[in-house]
Amino acid sequence: MRWLTKQVAGRASYATRNNINDVEAMSMTSDEFISEGINNAELAQAAVDLDQSQMLLERSIWCFEQTDIIELAAKARIHYSSVLFRLEIQVPYDEKSSNDLAVIEMRAAQLMESLTKEGLFFEVLNIFSSMTPFLSEYAKEELEKRFIRKIRLAGREE
Repeated sequence: MRWLTKQVAGRASYATRNNINDVEAMSMTSDEFISEGINNAELAQAAVDLDQSQMLLERSIWCFEQTDIIELAAKARIHYSSVLFRLEIQVPYDEKSSNDLAVIEMRAAQLMESLTKEGLFFEVLNIFSSMTPFLSEYAKEELEKRFIRKIRLAGREE
């Protein structure tokens, strides 16, 4: 186990960030929670089953919330929102009215923007793939040409 040391009043002390009011959370250090959260997020990214991704991201969010690093929790929440959205629009889908399709497109656009800001490009591609049955040919072609192609090219360069 790694210890963090800190100088307090001129002498070395061992420091961990634990919530002493939460016995379950005291079993791990902040670093271990971050590590476990990242592991769960990576497993969620690799999971084929969306229900499994959802469960792993819930764990990831919980782990990140045990630390003071809100950026990682926010990133996991955006990913979680995307997985929930993809679950909602999964096949078999009912015939949607044009109003429903507009709402779906708007939600997808908002999620894609948030995911792009967080650098979760793989999930942008997942949403695009899930959205294609709902998009007109023109919208698909324009999204592909102006946005998706750039993400795919950036992914190849990494």
